[in-house]
Amino acid sequence: MTLVVLAVAWLAGIWLASQVMWSWLAWVGTAIFTLFIALFTRRLGQPALAFAALAALALGGARYTLSLPTIDETHIAYYNDTAGEVGILGVVVKEPDVRDRYTNLQVAAEQITFADGETHPVTGLVLVRANRFPEIPYGARVGVNGRLETPPEFDTFSYKDYLARQGVYSLINAPRISILAEGQGNPLYQAIFAFKARAQAAINTSISDPQAALLSGILLGSDNGIPPDLADDFRATGMTHVIAISGFNIALLVGLFVGLGERFLPRRAAALAAVVGVAVYTILVGADASVVRAAIMGSLFLLTSRWIGRPNFALASLFLAALAMTLLNPHLLWDVGFQLSFAATLGLMLYADPFVQWTRRRLYKWLDKPILDASMGVLSEAVLITIAAQILTLPLMMVYFQQLSLISLVANALILPAQPGVMIWGGLTTLAGMAAPVIGQVFAWVAWLFLSYTIVLVRALATVPGAVVPVAVGPTAILAIYAVIGLTTWWAKQDADKRMGVAAFLRQNVSQRLVFSAAALTAVLLFFWVGSQPDGRLHITFLDVGQGDAIFIQTPSGRQILVDGGNFPSILTDQLGRHVPFWDRQIDMLIATHPDADHVAGLTGVFDRYRVSQLVTNGQAQNESAVYDAVLQAAAESKTTVHPAQAGEVVQIGDGVRLEVLNPGAVLRDDRNENSVALRLVYGDFSLLLTGDADEAAEQGMLANGRAVSSLVLKAGHHGSNTSSSVPFLEAVRPQILIISVGADNKFGHPHPEVLERAQAMGTAVLRTDELGPIEVITDGQVMWWQAGPKS
Repeated sequence: MTLVVLAVAWLAGIWLASQVMWSWLAWVGTAIFTLFIALFTRRLGQPALAFAALAALALGGARYTLSLPTIDETHIAYYNDTAGEVGILGVVVKEPDVRDRYTNLQVAAEQITFADGETHPVTGLVLVRANRFPEIPYGARVGVNGRLETPPEFDTFSYKDYLARQGVYSLINAPRISILAEGQGNPLYQAIFAFKARAQAAINTSISDPQAALLSGILLGSDNGIPPDLADDFRATGMTHVIAISGFNIALLVGLFVGLGERFLPRRAAALAAVVGVAVYTILVGADASVVRAAIMGSLFLLTSRWIGRPNFALASLFLAALAMTLLNPHLLWDVGFQLSFAATLGLMLYADPFVQWTRRRLYKWLDKPILDASMGVLSEAVLITIAAQILTLPLMMVYFQQLSLISLVANALILPAQPGVMIWGGLTTLAGMAAPVIGQVFAWVAWLFLSYTIVLVRALATVPGAVVPVAVGPTAILAIYAVIGLTTWWAKQDADKRMGVAAFLRQNVSQRLVFSAAALTAVLLFFWVGSQPDGRLHITFLDVGQGDAIFIQTPSGRQILVDGGNFPSILTDQLGRHVPFWDRQIDMLIATHPDADHVAGLTGVFDRYRVSQLVTNGQAQNESAVYDAVLQAAAESKTTVHPAQAGEVVQIGDGVRLEVLNPGAVLRDDRNENSVALRLVYGDFSLLLTGDADEAAEQGMLANGRAVSSLVLKAGHHGSNTSSSVPFLEAVRPQILIISVGADNKFGHPHPEVLERAQAMGTAVLRTDELGPIEVITDGQVMWWQAGPKS
């Protein structure tokens, strides 16, 4: 357990270093200091272990800090976003990632050439997104011409951070490439990739798609050929781990290598040969984090059990694997595959055997031993072990994939028993097909049956109503889930006598226990319910949905209005989950200002999660945009009343809150931005003006109709575009605060500098969601204040 504690501290140090900006010298100094204290207190037991853990934490921090590159004139990323094209000379150092329309190449840059002919020697990796053809092999020396860019960051995913974890900080899209030489890579890797190409060809010629594509993913780690709809079905049924090569594949491989090796070699030599075989296979399938983790643990098992002749402590080997992997690349800590693989394996170690033993004890009273043994064989492999593996992975899957497969348990029970057949017969097909295609074809027919069984079941189960449900959970909820799991595990692991003592006390009076439990649950629910009650004030939150609009309004008594929904349903529902009380599934009014996707695309997910009483539109019918049609269809299916807004209407919300409609007029314009629903919200002395994407022409129309537009707060039209928030309109509104809902580094250049200058000239404060995150305005009708963040 000492190794486990130190490994946990090491991993914590890596994470901490990503949050604290210390130099590597500070981390190393801390490690030396705490290590000396650990040595001096080594006879004290736990205090020494605590200081050793602090030393491991500091070393983890030092390792992370040292892994960060120095971006100077010698690093290729120093020249990112240089004006014009550049030329790069380098070598393809990783197996090409071949897709349908393009190929991703990792090129180790050696030299950069600018438009004026100036050259510089450089180092560092560049991701080159090349055309699908001509094919460019691993080890090719290439000349690449194109624009060198910093990888982008999207609203829900940072491609920049994703590539940085692989040591890539530069990107070239659609380049011109010339192959200068081949065979410049590692000879071992070239031989392995050549073998993989032959294996892939043997599969393709022996089995038809999609069975061949699935087998390639399972055996070779090449899942790019799996049809998108089938890949979606695997995700919906929670069966993606079948495609992802991990411990299951490595365990079968270890058994195969040891079984064959010990027929021809001494015990230790066979174990060593098996370790080499596992290492080669790891490279063959791409050396993803889950494969490397399984390979290290498999190798440790072989060396301890076959070479040293001592039992292997599985928990220690898992944490040793994590320590070794993050020692080589500390950024793996944020790799989704690493996290899922580690969590699944830890779940198996902690829960698989207790689940099996608990189930056996319960069934022992009802079944004879032969039937019990047979039943446990099925239950253990198909159900109980699956549950154990998923206990710690489900929270991560909910965060990363924003969905929860309710049919996963059934799918695993039906599909997993066929996977040894896929591996064995698929492996025989591949090996025999490479040597003698005729023999390989015979094996392929059997493999096809197992593969077809898998595909048919996955597709069938994915169509079951409710097989998968969307979920929107944040980091806080996930930490809470893991806290519950941890406390439950701790409880289960406590000394049996202590547990029995508490259990006996609780069993003294069943009715009292039930009453106590009900009272405790009621108290907890009341606590959260009271905390989420309306506070008698008006709350207006400009949600952080990236490049789009979404404004959530809660009246003093708790009525809820949502104006627009941004571009992404998952972001919107996540944001709503942070502001709508947990017990409330009602949206009183939903306002779609106009059909543009950055205003209404997110609304499609609202109807799935909330009862919407009324949908207010600008009066435009279907066929304006596909996503707008989906919103109208969702409203029709949920029997939501649809009301077209028209200038001059006044909607009394209650609590003294009213909405005054300023736009559109009776006749819609050709430009749908000009038809945006514009609303003036009034509550006591407070007023707020929302104009959607209304541009200058619509602003002139609002001023011409003579209705009041003056407001304390104005949401800038069209995300701060210079075609909105014109000077005459700003002079008429005279806002104290101008709020701009905009995405960071958006391609439109919003907000436009002219708009910011206009606001500054009027003395208006500017608040932006791209800088502050969600912005909440709170008022009691007399006093107004605002707060922002945290940024999502």
